[in-house]
Amino acid sequence: MRLPKDVQGLGTCEYTMERGVVHACHAGGVVHILEGWEHHEVGAIDVDRIDLVWEAAMKHNLSSVSSLTN
Repeated sequence: MRLPKDVQGLGTCEYTMERGVVHACHAGGVVHILEGWEHHEVGAIDVDRIDLVWEAAMKHNLSSVSSLTN
């Protein structure tokens, strides 16, 4: 997932991805914080919440990345 261009101060340890791009699981954590959610997604995925999380990600201007270049 690509983070919004105005994101600042978010450290990452991803050396294999371009700047501003994080794994979906990391993006999910960002969305949880922004939404103030207290539930977690450790373990099995709750398929009933996939659309909810995707819509929240889009609301906060995250976007999908179809291909990455190093």
